[in-house]
Amino acid sequence: MFLFCLSLSTFFWFLNALGKKFTTDVVYQVSYNHFPSNKVVLNELPKYFKIKIKGLGFDLMTYKLRIRKPSFNINLSKIDGIHQPIDSIQQNTLASSSFASYISSQLGDNIEIKEIYPDSIHFLLDIKKEKLVKIIPITKINFEKQYQLFGKIQVKPLTTTVRGPSSIIDTLEQVYTDRTFFQNLSKTVIKSVSFNKRYAQIQLEFNPSKVILYVPVEKYTETSIMVNIAYINVPDSITMKAIPNEIELKFLIPLSKMESLTSTKFRAEIDYKKINEDFNRKLKVEINEYPSFIKSLTLNPVKVEYILRKQN
Repeated sequence: MFLFCLSLSTFFWFLNALGKKFTTDVVYQVSYNHFPSNKVVLNELPKYFKIKIKGLGFDLMTYKLRIRKPSFNINLSKIDGIHQPIDSIQQNTLASSSFASYISSQLGDNIEIKEIYPDSIHFLLDIKKEKLVKIIPITKINFEKQYQLFGKIQVKPLTTTVRGPSSIIDTLEQVYTDRTFFQNLSKTVIKSVSFNKRYAQIQLEFNPSKVILYVPVEKYTETSIMVNIAYINVPDSITMKAIPNEIELKFLIPLSKMESLTSTKFRAEIDYKKINEDFNRKLKVEINEYPSFIKSLTLNPVKVEYILRKQN
């Protein structure tokens, strides 16, 4: 009996409370459409509005029990001046009170809007431009043992058309792909990659939106070759001879290039002009010609002695 009386009194208290006026907050989700085709909005626009409302408890409870979340859309084409031509960055402001009547129609006649936050929306606009720029791939590669990059990573296409704010496009010379990781490579790889995600944050668009990376991979082996030393800048009245007169070159070479390897593809030199006034006893050997496909080139010896003789 006691519990029944308690429940009944609670029920009547609740009904009485609902008959009084209360103030509460509701959150509206905001979306935007009809953006100017020749402009870019630089700043981040509000995604939600916090609205303070007042009404009877019955009405507020009925509104908050709705299944559908409250939202509204802002048509940018109706904002004064937003579609007008501009020469530089422009700022437009839209008062939140301008769409209060629309929100009121959703709330109903018995609920009053007391405050909308934020009280205004600021649009920072820039001219939209486009430009053709170079693409730089960003990669990190690990290879299986004896395998290495054969040549350079190729990007197709080499350039992309970038569209975005004039303030960024005017100084943009190149763009970068997303960082791409290749693990334990033992063969050539072709992969489609996107541009760095940070570009979307600064309103940049790409055409094409993706590029192809071609990563040439070959198996390498270590080999060596003996090369005769050549002499440069030697006066006509002097003969020069290196001791020894040939050096050993060690390097890594792709297996596919082994058959075409000959000593004529290399040029080792010592320079007479590098002899200083103290007549240094050894000169450094310079390798001025070698195939572009070899790697990790080393010389033995690095320096050689020499003999100078005057010609009769």
